Amino acid sequence: MSQPLFYGFLSNSYTSALVSPDGVIEWLPFPRFDSDAIFCRMLDKTRGGFFSIQPRDDFESEQVYGENTNIVVTTFHTEQGQAQLRDFLPIGRAALWRVVDADIPLTLICRPTFSFGAAGSAYEIVDDGAIFRHPAGPEVVVLTIQGPMKKLARRDHWEIGPGQVVVVLRYGQDYERDRIWLQEPLAHAPNVEDATRKFWQRSLLPYDGPHPEAFNRSMLVIRGLMYRTNGALLAAATTSLPEAVGAGRQWDYRFVWVRDASYAAEALLLAGDPVACRRFIEFMLNTVDLVGKPLAAPFYRVDGTRSQGERELLWLAGYKNSRPVRVGNAASDQIQMDIEGDLLWVVLLYWRQTHDQTFIKEYWWAILTLVSWVAEYWKTPDASLWEFRDEDDLYTHSQLMCWVALKVGETLAKEAMQDLVTAKTWGQVAERVANSLWQDVKESGLPYFTQGKHHRHVDAALLTMPLYGFVGVDDPVFARTLEHIEATLLHQDFVYRYREDNMGPVLYPFTLAGFWLARVYLRKGNLEARSGSGQCGGRSIWAGNDSGPGRSWVCSRKRNCRRFPDRNVCGIETPCR
Repeated sequence: MSQPLFYGFLSNSYTSALVSPDGVIEWLPFPRFDSDAIFCRMLDKTRGGFFSIQPRDDFESEQVYGENTNIVVTTFHTEQGQAQLRDFLPIGRAALWRVVDADIPLTLICRPTFSFGAAGSAYEIVDDGAIFRHPAGPEVVVLTIQGPMKKLARRDHWEIGPGQVVVVLRYGQDYERDRIWLQEPLAHAPNVEDATRKFWQRSLLPYDGPHPEAFNRSMLVIRGLMYRTNGALLAAATTSLPEAVGAGRQWDYRFVWVRDASYAAEALLLAGDPVACRRFIEFMLNTVDLVGKPLAAPFYRVDGTRSQGERELLWLAGYKNSRPVRVGNAASDQIQMDIEGDLLWVVLLYWRQTHDQTFIKEYWWAILTLVSWVAEYWKTPDASLWEFRDEDDLYTHSQLMCWVALKVGETLAKEAMQDLVTAKTWGQVAERVANSLWQDVKESGLPYFTQGKHHRHVDAALLTMPLYGFVGVDDPVFARTLEHIEATLLHQDFVYRYREDNMGPVLYPFTLAGFWLARVYLRKGNLEARSGSGQCGGRSIWAGNDSGPGRSWVCSRKRNCRRFPDRNVCGIETPCR
């Protein structure tokens, strides 16, 4: 059994699942995105747990999304006939639905585990399926099969079809407490599927620009990674997919990264959804700490609490044997000085589009706290947006974003709060930050910006300097910076974030940097730039899998894995106007 190179993405905006092209659910945490997974075979073929529905005989399969939805449709073809499998997570329920229409029999195998495969299930076979209990806790998973079926000899095998079969897997945190809904009959099954379909289709926004399919799929990915109760935006749905197989660079991204989520909120705003953008801003501002660093961690759980530390699941082999599998992220303890500016930039864009003075005044306490802290501590070394471990410095991008935070504060104090004294104070500090950045260039003896005060090479984050308005694209120093980036980080229309760090060489490009470069070229009026590199934006949009744009790859020899689905592959997510 080979490891799939791509998966279909299911979501109900509380959790998500991944289904392989041959009809196997290989990833599903319950009840939330950041919960333990009951299916994680993508991280261990033997211990991970899975849920497959496949023809008994040899087959070929094809997979697409239902039109403008996060419903995945898999079609099987055999010599005896064909079958269609429609997978979705219903809105508002901790459940997975799998609807089969077949003129051939199929084999269903359901093998959930608990605690990421650390505990197998205690099975109880019932007339219409099975009850799978955690052997040492109250958690339970209930399988219900409605339609033609018969139990096979192996305890987790059934034969289903021919005909229509509705298969539902429901999760309960406590069987006794959740018994009523876990045992509900499967009435009105077509209505559940139709309501799910309409939910996703209604979430789309009007759009008449280029690449409409990529735009809509990107929107659906972002919506699918939004936590419905509060508007939090996750970086990704998975953990421990390696950047390069066997290289050790695999992390847990199932959190609300302030920086990444701010990019996504900006994308939603620019796409025409200020309400979703405001919900995210409100979520983040409500995490502000009035004592110490206002954004005390680079990322938060979907409920707004901090995630502490990182642990390794040593019993799992990892994706393609890439150990270790990690849960949590050690970056929770890092100081990252750019994130206040990332969030405040989105607040500014929201203000400029809506002039929602009531909102700004309601949360001025948080904005005041953020900007005041940056004004005092902007010289603090940090781990940068690249989250270097044990390599703190005064990184140029972090200093840039401190400048952004202060300029945003100056603008909001003046325009929304009519506080000219505070505006002037923050503007003066912003000028000192800018002078410091220019002084770093002078002291380096190089004709271009570098990654940090004690670094002599460039990184892709320098491309954002004109996008945030710090310099013009034709500024001589930035022009030489751009030339150096093109010479060292651009390869076959893709942009690397940098070439090497303290973990070794970087093997794969950084998708979002391609959009940064494309936007620089747009500002220069030269999208078809040197060596065809003006294609970087379009190439990034279409660097998806066989089912089309917006569905990023999981892993291959030539491509970065890291996380799936990754918001940063979405074509509309191009921060900074």
